[in-house]
Amino acid sequence: MAFRVHLAVLLVALLSACAAPRGRVRLDAGDGAPIEYSPPSPVRAVAVGADAFEEALTALLLATPLRLRASRPGHWVRASYPTSDDDSRGPRVTDRGFGGFCEPGPRRGDCISLLEDAMGLSDWDKLGVALALSLDPLKASIARAVEDTLAPQLFYSMIATGLVTWAALAANPEPAFTKAAAIISALLLIYLGAETFLELVDASQELKLETNQATTWEELDQSGQRFAARVGPSIARVLVLAVTVAVSHGLTGGASLLAARLSTLPNFPGGAAVASRVGVNVASLEQVRAVSVSGGVITLSLPSTAVAMVAKGRGAPPASSWNSFSALKRARGPAGPGKQWHHIVEQTDGNVQRFGPQALHNTENVIAIDEAIHQRISAYYSSKDFFTTGVQTTVRQWLSSQSVQAQRDFGMMILMRYGVIP
Repeated sequence: MAFRVHLAVLLVALLSACAAPRGRVRLDAGDGAPIEYSPPSPVRAVAVGADAFEEALTALLLATPLRLRASRPGHWVRASYPTSDDDSRGPRVTDRGFGGFCEPGPRRGDCISLLEDAMGLSDWDKLGVALALSLDPLKASIARAVEDTLAPQLFYSMIATGLVTWAALAANPEPAFTKAAAIISALLLIYLGAETFLELVDASQELKLETNQATTWEELDQSGQRFAARVGPSIARVLVLAVTVAVSHGLTGGASLLAARLSTLPNFPGGAAVASRVGVNVASLEQVRAVSVSGGVITLSLPSTAVAMVAKGRGAPPASSWNSFSALKRARGPAGPGKQWHHIVEQTDGNVQRFGPQALHNTENVIAIDEAIHQRISAYYSSKDFFTTGVQTTVRQWLSSQSVQAQRDFGMMILMRYGVIP
């Protein structure tokens, strides 16, 4: 009898542990208690295919400015890179794809040889090697993406350093990400959702533990392959893109530039809808100061402006709202010389029916912007973009099916792209 009682207590404990919530998001805006935000439904990761990945990575790298500075004033700087197959002045990293690691055996001139022994490598180096080997399925796409850039080795190094840095932080028992690593983590959350993000963190911790103990090339390769199998190619593509966005954005800075780069990512408008369920305002992604993980809870440190409205629980319309656009204009008057009133979430018939007029005609959604920019934004909404070509609809038609928060996030991102928001 006593045994049955103990067994019942054990089962209850195990069931309670299994039922413990995992993947909760805590938004800490620094003013008052953090917002405990649990998405209303399971968040599925936004899939990124091979072709879309290669196209997006190429666009990101080619749009990244590379500043050249002469060693002495007045001297010319060589701004070219050999692409001819008969150019033998040095090995090309693109010949071997991402990482450029040789197979075990004699050292060759066109790759980095690890020989048979990994004992001479630091723990950081071994993590980098295994991570690079895990991305083997992506190396051809990455090679094609960087081959037309000014300096392919620079971008290989940039991507590899960012990946290893983020993975090393994720491998800590209670990961804490700041600065660029925090933006990478926030972007991963938007694309992957909290549950999948935590799986990626867990996989990074397992990879770091295994590589610390590895003593041969084969063991590093096996660790990398296990990581690849656990993560999968789609998540690996998201990780590479997130790192590339953050690192290349760091070369120049600026919220509007970050927004422009985010809009080129595959399925990012779909990701914007995910963002509202995670509780992050996509337009303010750059303001995420830190991301930490503890006990299955993900805490984002960010200003209140970066918290999505759905996470704030603001279901009621603002105090300054009207039942029609004409009533708003009568109350607020003209937009100003050379300006027009602009709805961040558009005042389409469908939006009025779904969200109500006061959710659209209010002081938070209607702003005055330059007339020429307003016309350019309207023209863009009437056009087709790369993420709408598959369904043959305009941006406005595609956007009409999204939530009010997703539409607002997208609208804010467009305002950044056109320079309305610095």
